[in-house]
Amino acid sequence: MGASDNPDSPGYDYVKSLRVFNFSGSVYPIHPRAKNIEGYKVFKSLKDISEPIDLLISCISAEQVPALIKESMEHDIPYLHLFTGKLSETGSTNAKMLEEQILQLAKSAHIRLLGPNGMGIHYAASGLSFRPDLPDFQGDIGLLSQSGNNAVELLTRGTARGLKFGKVISYGNGSDISAAELLDYLGSDNQTKIIAIYMEGLAAGREFFEALKAAAAKKPVVIHKGGRTASGASAAASHTAALAGTNTIWESAIHQGGGYVTKTRDETLDLLIALSLLSSIKGNRAAVVGGGGGRAVQAADCCEENHIKLPDLPTAIHKIIDERAPTLTNWIKNPVDQSILAGSGFSSHSLLSLMLKSATYDFGIANVGEEWFLGRPDAKNRLKHRGKSQNP
Repeated sequence: MGASDNPDSPGYDYVKSLRVFNFSGSVYPIHPRAKNIEGYKVFKSLKDISEPIDLLISCISAEQVPALIKESMEHDIPYLHLFTGKLSETGSTNAKMLEEQILQLAKSAHIRLLGPNGMGIHYAASGLSFRPDLPDFQGDIGLLSQSGNNAVELLTRGTARGLKFGKVISYGNGSDISAAELLDYLGSDNQTKIIAIYMEGLAAGREFFEALKAAAAKKPVVIHKGGRTASGASAAASHTAALAGTNTIWESAIHQGGGYVTKTRDETLDLLIALSLLSSIKGNRAAVVGGGGGRAVQAADCCEENHIKLPDLPTAIHKIIDERAPTLTNWIKNPVDQSILAGSGFSSHSLLSLMLKSATYDFGIANVGEEWFLGRPDAKNRLKHRGKSQNP
């Protein structure tokens, strides 16, 4: 509902997306005057469609939605996605009352609502999307986002960095289908291996916490909580009508529920990449190797601030060092300062390999040091060799 033949409009994007992503089901654009949009026959009203409809996407104004729900009830439509906004997120008393009226009408008609004020579903494998320019890769990362633009940014920037998303849902105000329900679904979905969430707030905290505990027990759940500050909370209230809450309580609840907390979009992407590439980590004892003294100090600070332990090298490794480079025996510590290894016969790689063979450590962190590497006399040849091995 609210389909458009104007290429610069959401009502056009939803229709074109179905074409671009090869949606295999029937599509019924509704517009009072247009004849054809993206090759699909256009209908003047919902009443003109005699076939059953599984999902109705609304791009019409908020004031028209109550009548739309009544028409949908007559058509036995089970799901209604409301891209429609300007409801409770505006802060207007009348708009809040209208959103509540819409919700109650939908409940009485046994119609589930996604939104309002949300972009909806991007699931390339099913042919559903809310923008025609989104990646068509099928992956195992599930994404829930109150913000539509944030979902688009994570999708596009994450794909550019090698991430592959599967099921993505922008749920906006979440007046009916809640973040907890969606998290519960992704937690039980066998196609989803990692879950990322951007949220600004929610009404049913306990319900979400229980869903988080259940999902995090099966797979990693990364949560970027927006609205952590007073200014952010104010912006969140005008964006998705979110109850932002107190940041300390939020972070504690996420940690207790088994989730990972991130504070920026880029931090979210970094963590998703790490979780995609690394095997499961069962402890918090790290072996850190690489970089000069400055990197070692910064790595130690970062690890302690994030409750990561840095056990010293075990006796067995000290014995190996003593045999090959006795002058370093009592000098090398964890984190390992790479600059003291020069001429010792040990490389960062060989020392990290030794440490990871020990039961003392649960995982390793390699400080690569790109600037140092690029300054070496053989850097160009080594890069060429690496390029050939990567692209035969």
